[in-house]
Amino acid sequence: MSPEERERELRHLPPERRRQIEERLEHYNRLPPEERARLRERFDAFSRMDPEQRDRARRLFRQFRDLPPERRPLVRREFERLRDLAPEARKARLGSGELQERFTPGEQQMLTELSEVASSAREAPEERETPDARAAPE
Repeated sequence: MSPEERERELRHLPPERRRQIEERLEHYNRLPPEERARLRERFDAFSRMDPEQRDRARRLFRQFRDLPPERRPLVRREFERLRDLAPEARKARLGSGELQERFTPGEQQMLTELSEVASSAREAPEERETPDARAAPE
């Protein structure tokens, strides 16, 4: 979006909302190029999700935000670790005693669901299994 287009869109917002968006844009523009690319990649993955997946992701992010502040870094690090694993390794990690000792059952469930959402977001829409594809005989 060009600066002129951005200004035109921002002009229609209430002053407080406009200020918030401008601050976020300034923060984004100060990020290193690698970080901006990573954020664009995540946004693109979120955009490829179907509406149900986006709703699920939003619900999980709210649950994450509601965790006690001291638990968030631990859960975030584990999620990042799980996100980078192959599906079989992720499943094994989620069932491991170490994970069960370190995280509450609610946190374990959140990690499982976050991993599922992240995994499905990386798939191209045509790679996702559709209900029709599951029902089709081989």
